[in-house]
Amino acid sequence: GNKNENLDLDPIYEIRRYHLKLGYDTVPQFLTLYAQGLPSKLHAVGTDPTTTLITLLYSEVGQLNEVIEVWRHGSMDAMERSRVAARGAQEWRTSIAAIADLANVFTNTIHKPLSFSPLR
Repeated sequence: GNKNENLDLDPIYEIRRYHLKLGYDTVPQFLTLYAQGLPSKLHAVGTDPTTTLITLLYSEVGQLNEVIEVWRHGSMDAMERSRVAARGAQEWRTSIAAIADLANVFTNTIHKPLSFSPLR
């Protein structure tokens, strides 16, 4: 079996929303900065093996200049281990510092999938 199967019994989904400043180039700037920093975050020493980036989304209709990240973590503890590890990833820290200048509002919510969810 998977060596992490005991760590992955109560998964959570973390939904991070960045509401960016108005402008035609704000989302492309965000995506460039994110892409530059992401590899260091994903490979940071101490990142929990159950942490996975599910998707990164943005919309060109409706709520504009919003980027949404969806992460899956095996547990709340796994999420915290991965957060601590990401803080040590210098390229990620540099990207997030620049992204912070583009954002008006940032929200982060934690969701638990239902027992019958296909995303469990």
